[in-house]
Amino acid sequence: MLNLIRADFYKAIHGKVLKVCFLMMTGWIFLCAYAQKATIGMREYLVGTEVSSNYWDSFFNYYPVVFPLIIFCSYYFSNDFCQGTVKHYIEKGLSRWSYFLSKLVIGWSVSFFFLVSAFLIGLLCNKIFFGISGLTFTSISNIVSYIFCEALYHMAVSTLAISLVFLIRNSSVSMAVNALLIFFGYLVLHGLESILGLGYNITIFWAISNINKTRIDMAVQWLPTAIIIFFAYMIIFGGVIGTIFKKRDIT
Repeated sequence: MLNLIRADFYKAIHGKVLKVCFLMMTGWIFLCAYAQKATIGMREYLVGTEVSSNYWDSFFNYYPVVFPLIIFCSYYFSNDFCQGTVKHYIEKGLSRWSYFLSKLVIGWSVSFFFLVSAFLIGLLCNKIFFGISGLTFTSISNIVSYIFCEALYHMAVSTLAISLVFLIRNSSVSMAVNALLIFFGYLVLHGLESILGLGYNITIFWAISNINKTRIDMAVQWLPTAIIIFFAYMIIFGGVIGTIFKKRDIT
């Protein structure tokens, strides 16, 4: 499995998909920061109060990491099915669970790389557009907790995206389904709450919506939820789809 992970890392780093998705994420962050700067006056007029000149107040509201991440996962991990290399690895003696887990490790690593890169690019945007260098307005513990929370959410999203790729095995369809989940997953869960008359909020466990709910100054309180979500996605999506993959024909 380690050899497969190393080979996948090499292929991902030297491939075009990761680079294109990274450039997409970078452009998105700069565009959103510029829009944030350009609309400060209008938003202050609409709400009748001062709006913070700080991109981090709404950095992840626009999902700058999620969309490039699911594009990468949908395209990159479906290639093995399209090219038939899955069968090659299994015939060489690699267990299906090891193969599936190795892909999850790559997905988690890419999501963390995107997240940390986005954080640093966001700092640069803060300096360029708002004249704010660093994160002097908050504590180191809040920053670490915030990055950890967002990392767990994005790793959970990559787990879901990769699991769907293994279920669907088609890059275009996987990408479409993952995009639909981003737009409508929260609404579906919210509808289930109403229909079933649940007395608790199940939408709090939807990783994609929690990405833009978490704030730096409240990240410590969100940590238990983020940890639960990550392991829940591992068990529910990873476990179920991994079991299906183990029993499914790959020819």
